[in-house]
Amino acid sequence: MAYLYETHMHTVPASACSKSRGREYIDRYIDAGYAGIIITDHFWRGNCGIDRSLPWPEFVNQFCASYENAHDAGLSRNFPVFFGWEETYDGDDYLVYGLDKQWLTEHPEVTRWTKPQQYAEVHKYGGCVVQAHPFRAAYYIHDIHLTPHFVDGVEGYNAGNNPSWNVSGLKYARLTGLPITAGSDNHHAEKMCHDNLAGVVFDHPLESIHDYVKAIRSREAFLTHIPVDVPEWTEAVQPELPVYLMDKDGIEHPADPILLLKNGLY
Repeated sequence: MAYLYETHMHTVPASACSKSRGREYIDRYIDAGYAGIIITDHFWRGNCGIDRSLPWPEFVNQFCASYENAHDAGLSRNFPVFFGWEETYDGDDYLVYGLDKQWLTEHPEVTRWTKPQQYAEVHKYGGCVVQAHPFRAAYYIHDIHLTPHFVDGVEGYNAGNNPSWNVSGLKYARLTGLPITAGSDNHHAEKMCHDNLAGVVFDHPLESIHDYVKAIRSREAFLTHIPVDVPEWTEAVQPELPVYLMDKDGIEHPADPILLLKNGLY
């Protein structure tokens, strides 16, 4: 039996760019054949909808309320809803899984982490980090920043991406040798289209977010659900922005995107 999970989605009010509360997604994902979802609202550095001037415990409380809205609705349908968040740095985004509300309340230093610190600290406390849509080239992004040494996985396919970004993203993800995930980057329940949803597929149900973290960190076998055929990358598909690659010491270097995607630069 196959169990399909959404790994990347947004709700209001935690994500300023979302249009739907968590509870509005539940029936729609059930109808689409999903076994569960992970709420990954935009966090401190990203397009967060929560007032950052609030005292830290209240900021965390309001941020997590978006997830709790979905979780409580899921309970009534026996539909698992797990917690994560999406953090932003230089236009590059990271999905963080495995840490909870209590942990956030006790660790305000999360807002000051560098990318290497994020990876080390999330690992220290039992979570994992996945780079989201690595080749996205939206108007608010000026460069592409790749961090293969400071993530546990790469979102190779993102349903909210331009197709060419997914072509490059999947190629890059395969080059890293890291687990490859897929997600819908869903922001609007009423606009959900079953034919354009992505996710990950397991042969067993996930009992908690820690099962997902364990699968990624231990490189357990799972499949990606990608709703369209993605062409193989060729040199004709060039990234639209300058590319920077972070080495294992946390230092970024300009990278030739064609050489990177053709041969790998590690």
